[in-house]
Amino acid sequence: MRKSWTFWASALSAPAAVATLAIAATPLLAQSASPAVAPSSTMAALARQVVISSPDIAAQRHQVRVAAARLQAAEASFLPTIEANGTVQRREIDIKNGSSTNDARYTAGQAGIEARLRFYDGDRTYNGVKIAKAELEATSAGLDAITSDILLELLSSAADVHLNRKILQYSQAQSEAIGEQLRATSRRLEFGEATRTDEELARARLATSQAGVLAATEELGVNGHRFRNVSGQSGTMVPPLPPLAAVPASLAAAQKIAQDAAPRLRAARLNAQAGKSGVRFATGALLPQLDAVSGYDYLTGGATNTFTGKYPDDRSSLYYGLELRVPIFLPRDHAEVRRARAVRDQRLSQTDMAVRTVAEEVASAWTRWQSAKSTIVAAETAVAATQEAAEGIKKEAVGGNRTLTDVLNAQNELLTARVTLERAHRNEFVARASLLAATGQLDAKAILDGRCCGADPIERPGMSALGRPTMASVDNAMTDPSISSRPQMSSLGRMPDPAPDGAAALDGGSSTAMSRPASSALGRKLN
Repeated sequence: MRKSWTFWASALSAPAAVATLAIAATPLLAQSASPAVAPSSTMAALARQVVISSPDIAAQRHQVRVAAARLQAAEASFLPTIEANGTVQRREIDIKNGSSTNDARYTAGQAGIEARLRFYDGDRTYNGVKIAKAELEATSAGLDAITSDILLELLSSAADVHLNRKILQYSQAQSEAIGEQLRATSRRLEFGEATRTDEELARARLATSQAGVLAATEELGVNGHRFRNVSGQSGTMVPPLPPLAAVPASLAAAQKIAQDAAPRLRAARLNAQAGKSGVRFATGALLPQLDAVSGYDYLTGGATNTFTGKYPDDRSSLYYGLELRVPIFLPRDHAEVRRARAVRDQRLSQTDMAVRTVAEEVASAWTRWQSAKSTIVAAETAVAATQEAAEGIKKEAVGGNRTLTDVLNAQNELLTARVTLERAHRNEFVARASLLAATGQLDAKAILDGRCCGADPIERPGMSALGRPTMASVDNAMTDPSISSRPQMSSLGRMPDPAPDGAAALDGGSSTAMSRPASSALGRKLN
């Protein structure tokens, strides 16, 4: 009897230890949200806040400002320049032959103003403006690309958190069911209706399920921190997954849209355009330059009598005319032309590479989306069939037609089927978001207000995003996962109904119920 009570203590303390570790990991997700982003109840509102407050997006936005200022500087070369200058000098003259009492020390001054208008500079100003415009548009495309990446990371991390929560719930439910099987097997062992092997097998399965609970808790914590890093708010406040904008109707349509709208492809093409203009800009340095010049000078105080010591009269001059510059031998400018051509060729190659990369990203996202939709249909069938099979195996085990191993295997298969279904829903959602990002359509407007996927215009299998049960009609309201923090337990987590003879001993009837310890917190069913 002492050995029996020792087992009960270990069987009850193990789930409690798992629960303690799972609860201890909760504060990791419950850290306070960043003050830059207030907690949002919908993903659409959170996406808009992230676009405004994300440091990565803000840094690229400042880069756009730099490019805009560079364009203004390039356009300023079309305007005339006006420059004023002046000089004041105190001079002391040492006259070697002869003498002077008045000219030895004096102050000389000169002032002037000049206006210059460039008529021709080898089209360097024109091409410089084209370079700056292309770079500004490429930087803006880069801003769109970074925004799309941040929003995709936001949606992916949120989907992962929801998935990990469901996996943790299913793992805890399975651990509770195995714990009940272990307690029932131990009671049957006392009555000689089970073997020590059955008890050890159930205990091993319980330890394995507890390890699964800890692994699910770990993944939830990691993805919670990942969500917090991109969103700025706690991983415990993840809004429901939203419906997304419509994706293209076919792969060919998606590829066509991506070739025109993919941000990184647009940026690569614009950089190549800037490289072409850069060659013409560098070549312009080898051409003549013609400026119109006009100015006014004023002279006072003896700037011309440095050696005579004589004070000339103050005088002024007005000048205007043309100034021509003809380069003859400029080896540095020739080298700059060669460098500009190499840059142009490099950017053209990068454009070709970007075309291939975008096409591959679109095809991959489309394939994953189609595969996830098919997996959802198959996984829903698998869950329904596995649950029915598990029900039958449980009843047959009561009658002695099935062993404990069969029951435990059915529990594992049911857990695997449920996790596969939840993961397929997650993959379907993330694949659609990736497809929108690859085609350049994922922005704050593409994340719609509402719950996934009741308002989703895309034809999808009849199940919600993560773990909500299939409804008889699309018009029916989806079950709100916030109402119940954990899923309903399957029949594997309940003891069988009272039955005569040996079944009564297995269930722990009225005569034995008082002698059995109460179930732990993990062993209680949820309503």
